[in-house]
Amino acid sequence: MLLENQTYPEDVRVRNEAEALAHAGWSVTVVAPRRSGQPSRATVDGVRVRRFRLPQSGGGVLGFLLEYTVAHVQLFLRGLDELRRGAEVVHLHNPPDTLFPIGLLARALGRSVVYDHHDLSPELFVSKFGSSPAVRVLAAAQRTSFRTATIALVTNESQREVAVASGADAARVRVVRNGPRERSLSGSGDPRPGVLERPRLVFVGELASQDGVMELPDLLEHPRLRGAELTIVGDGPDRRALEERLAARGSSARVRFEGWVPHSDVGALIAGADVCVDPAPCNPLNHRSTMVKIAEYMAAARPVVAYELVETRRTAGEAALYAPCGDPGAFGELVSQLAEDGEERLRRGRRGRERALELVWERSEQVLLKAYSGLGRQLGV
Repeated sequence: MLLENQTYPEDVRVRNEAEALAHAGWSVTVVAPRRSGQPSRATVDGVRVRRFRLPQSGGGVLGFLLEYTVAHVQLFLRGLDELRRGAEVVHLHNPPDTLFPIGLLARALGRSVVYDHHDLSPELFVSKFGSSPAVRVLAAAQRTSFRTATIALVTNESQREVAVASGADAARVRVVRNGPRERSLSGSGDPRPGVLERPRLVFVGELASQDGVMELPDLLEHPRLRGAELTIVGDGPDRRALEERLAARGSSARVRFEGWVPHSDVGALIAGADVCVDPAPCNPLNHRSTMVKIAEYMAAARPVVAYELVETRRTAGEAALYAPCGDPGAFGELVSQLAEDGEERLRRGRRGRERALELVWERSEQVLLKAYSGLGRQLGV
């Protein structure tokens, strides 16, 4: 498995997949960036991990180019080494979509290629930097990646449509959703009852522009949320800018930054909240993306407020309240409504728990293992 845009085992999807395959008898190696304090070599729950140092992008185009250049060199060299050692399957995690040359080489050697489509890279680029000729290059790389793959894994039906439109054989595309593990669905308890003068809010995820995190200070300034407290679980390139905006608004004392925490601790942090928020803005990227945080919020039986995103509504259903796209005032109003209505919080949270049972990782795990079983038969392993 080749991973560029997140560390391991912090990437929940990659960890779930790698551990599922290892437990099923596959020998799994993950090549990924190295976070401060992590060893360059490790074995994590049966998964062999090889890490490399990666410069942080800093958010600019040149920074991202440097990050991707270093990552590509590392991933290509280490991918070649794994092929030399006899790897039967190369599992490419996007973004980026420009690792397909390793896949082409693997196919030429008679090996299999799994293209694991996490995010829509062209849309992700536009959300960060705006329109550019680079978008056409990324779209071409995405198409080539889908066509190179022996099988393609996508997170939802919207991305399945993209895969087929890009030239992937529909029979070789599998929907492997992001979802909570079944064991995480117990022990959260019901949310606090009644009208809350100091509601506890939580946001989980990367602190980056495409996630809408710079709206969080505005949310805390809503007239009916002046007593709200916010816990932020995660980190990212926009953290410093977010801290500065909170300080300028005088809201810093009401916000606690947890940073990246062990995934086993995330559920308890969510369960300590009254309302969970996802301010990801409406754009082509987010409309087609399944937000992992939404399933985690529902697993903890907590109500959700989000914008009217296509895949968010498909995932959350009645567990969430949806603000009109581009209307942060309405977003804050929905959060305040939930803070003042204990029965509604309870109802939405319980509906989320019911929906989470339909989305547990174990169901997606069976799709993944079935796909790999087919690869095993083709390879004779």
